[in-house]
Amino acid sequence: MAKLVTVLDNNDPLNNVISELSLDVTDIFYIYHHHIDKAVLNNIDKVIKKYKKVKTHFLQLKDDEKEILKILKSDKKVIADVGGAKYLSLLLFELAYKNGNQLIYYDDEENVIKDYISHKVYKSKVFKLKVEDILKIGGGTIKSIMHAPIKDYRSKEILKRIVENNIDDYPGFVRYISKLNSLLSKNSYRGRRTYYLNKDKIHNIVTDKYYKKSKELFSINEYAITFATEKLREMVCTSGTFLENYLYIKLIESKQFDDVVMSAVVDFSNDKYNTPVRCEIDCLAVKNNKTLFVSCKSSKAETSDLNEIHVHNSKFGNMLSKPVICIGEDLDRKYPSVYAKAEELGVYVADKSSFLNKGVAQTFIEIINDKYVYDELKK
Repeated sequence: MAKLVTVLDNNDPLNNVISELSLDVTDIFYIYHHHIDKAVLNNIDKVIKKYKKVKTHFLQLKDDEKEILKILKSDKKVIADVGGAKYLSLLLFELAYKNGNQLIYYDDEENVIKDYISHKVYKSKVFKLKVEDILKIGGGTIKSIMHAPIKDYRSKEILKRIVENNIDDYPGFVRYISKLNSLLSKNSYRGRRTYYLNKDKIHNIVTDKYYKKSKELFSINEYAITFATEKLREMVCTSGTFLENYLYIKLIESKQFDDVVMSAVVDFSNDKYNTPVRCEIDCLAVKNNKTLFVSCKSSKAETSDLNEIHVHNSKFGNMLSKPVICIGEDLDRKYPSVYAKAEELGVYVADKSSFLNKGVAQTFIEIINDKYVYDELKK
C-alpha cells in the first residue's frame, strides 16, 4: 500500500480529508509552515481515524526541500496530493514530479480525484462525509439534538398533510398553534393525550379558520380534546417545530442526500474555554460532500437571521458548503429588501413557492448542483 503526502489546507478543511479517506494508504503526512492550533490537527486526526486505521504525521517544516524529499524518497509508492494552491503545494509538485511520484488532486466540481499530469480520473468514488464529520473538521462538535425529529409513521403523515394544507398562510397557522398552546394547561391535562377544556375554550378552537385545515391534529368529544399522537401533542405544547420537521421528513424521503441532521446543538469551543460555546443549527443536509446549513423561519426572516446562518456556514463549512434560509412565506414578495440582502450575502432562499411548486427537496438539490436561480424582484 502507498503513503500520501499533502499540504495542510487552512482555508478549506475538505482538502485535508477527502483524498486521505478515499485512497488506500498506510501513512498520511500533513506538511505546513506556520503554527497550527492542536485542536485543528486533532479534529482532522479524529475524522480520519474514525474510518481508517492509518498513521497520521503532522510536520511543521523547517527545511522544506530536505524534509519533503525525505518523505518522497522513503517509498516508491508515495503519492503527492497537490490540490492546495499555495507555495508548499507548488514545491511539493516540483519535487514529486522530479522524483517520479504519483501526483493527484481532488476535483471538487466533479467530486473525483484526478491524476495531476493527465487530468484523468484516478478515483471516481470518493469518500462521502457525514454531517458530524463536516462539522468536526470545521471546528465544531454536535453535543445534542434540541428537538428530536418525528419518527413514527402516523405522526409524519399527519404533519406533512397539515403543513401542506396551511402553506398558503403558514404564519397564520403558526399563530393558531401558539393559541392552542396557550389554551392548553397542565391543570387541564388528563393523560393519554387528552385535555379537558371549558365551553369557551372549545368554541375558541373550533371557530378558528385554521381548525378545519388542521383537524387531523386532534379529535374533540364534547369538552375533551385528544391528540392523534403523543409526538403531535408535544409539538403543539412547545409551540411546535412543524416546518423544521416537515423539511427533515421531505429531505429524508427524497433519498437524495447522504445525511440529514435536524436541530443540532454545536459546540465550537474546542475545549479552549471552561464554559461551552454553542449554537443551534435547524437543519444540515449533505450530498457528495456538499453541505447545506439551514435556518428555518415560520414567517418573517430578519437580516440578523441571514447573518447568523451565513456565519454558521463560514465557521463550520468549506468551499462546497452553502447557507440556506427556509421560510413559510414568499420572501421576495412580502419582504423584498430582506430577499435582496439574502442574495447579496449568498444565502439561498427556500420559501413558500418552493413548497408549492417543485417541492423543497428539489430546491435543495438545485442549490447543491448550482442550478438555483434567485427570483427577480419587482421594481
